[in-house]
Amino acid sequence: MGKEIAVLGFGVTGQSVTQHLLGCGFVPIVLDTRPSRPVGEEFRNVDIRWGIRSWPGLDVERVVVSPGLELTSCLVQGARKAGLELVSDIDLFFEQANAPVIGITGTNGKSTVTSLVGHLLKCADYKPGVGGNLGRAALDLLREEHDVYVLELSSFQLERSRIHHFDRATILNITEDHIDQHGDLPRYADAKRRIFLDADIVVSNRDDGRTRCGGEGMTIGLSEPSDDREWGIVGLAGEQWIGVGQESIISTDALPLDGTHNHLNVMAACALVEGLISRSKLVDSLINFEGLPHRFQKVAESQGIVFIDDSKATNVGATLAALHGLPSQQEVVLIAGGDAKGADLNPLTEAFQSRVGAVVALGKDGPDIAAIASGLGIETRSSESMLEAVRLAMAMVKPGQWILLSPACASLDMFSSYIERGQKFCEAAEHLINLGKDEGVVR
Repeated sequence: MGKEIAVLGFGVTGQSVTQHLLGCGFVPIVLDTRPSRPVGEEFRNVDIRWGIRSWPGLDVERVVVSPGLELTSCLVQGARKAGLELVSDIDLFFEQANAPVIGITGTNGKSTVTSLVGHLLKCADYKPGVGGNLGRAALDLLREEHDVYVLELSSFQLERSRIHHFDRATILNITEDHIDQHGDLPRYADAKRRIFLDADIVVSNRDDGRTRCGGEGMTIGLSEPSDDREWGIVGLAGEQWIGVGQESIISTDALPLDGTHNHLNVMAACALVEGLISRSKLVDSLINFEGLPHRFQKVAESQGIVFIDDSKATNVGATLAALHGLPSQQEVVLIAGGDAKGADLNPLTEAFQSRVGAVVALGKDGPDIAAIASGLGIETRSSESMLEAVRLAMAMVKPGQWILLSPACASLDMFSSYIERGQKFCEAAEHLINLGKDEGVVR
């Protein structure tokens, strides 16, 4: 079979696409803007061209665009001007998927909800294929038999894909993120809302109007639910419960996930599996769920100081969710900063006033975060490393306060990923706690 397909970008998604095409009998041409790098033996017969920055006029019929490649790039624009069909890995996935698909998007919380939905379905004896923007690439899921697919989808994947039929879909929230690539918040929101355009069942956030897309559907929110299509918080015997309509499902104290933002994540997951899982099975499965690392995760405690790793908070909305999700009256020493990706950091101001006792700023846009805190009279220090940041935080923390890493920024100015950033935070906390024990001091 001739070379009829080109793949733009050879990162994780591009490699997944290439493997999928090879399995379907196509040998694609791969173009990547980066310098040459080693590739796996499975790609030995693939024509991979590195350092390509303009469309080379290939004789192909389709072009698969990776989500990491900007639509304004010369490669993409050149293929478009040539009149070629541009598709995404998600388009290829839907061409072969033969089971219902649950789609999950939003600025924050989508990985937690995707993992939780997969967990709930597995506990109910389904065979879910879970992936997309999280874990396994969507096309890799087609290698095994599944009776339902659960896909986390980014704004880039949705923007690059045709409109597809989702059995169930949710937009968890929409706050400012990736503005450096989408241009503005309305365009970013429009990309997210594409997930609803041909969905049978939609779940939106009634506290976030940007997640609504007209028509009927279920909603989640922190208010008390008024009917059977609303999930929310119910007061019962002095406790807060997650409920739907008039039914209380599970006490928030019984959940393995802390913070009110995670209460919303649990509601979304429950709404997405409504009718697929019995309520009794739902409760048992929720209790047994283990949250994902680096997402508001308690990683250490020493002499009353709790250390929370929320390194996945790579945008302002995520940090606001973490701060607002703290227990009532809880204050923190906040470690924040990195690459804000052009986002407006000023929305942090109100939460800083009520929740933050001190700030340790680091990274490219750390000075901007420090300026916000200083303007409010909050004690502020600056750091050039995570170890130094944790040391400063431990020196500044007061009795009863927690130390929270929730950067409100991307990590790539200092670290290889948010994962490495979180790991460095955990390592620093453990090292300094042990050092304090050895020296016989509190901190």
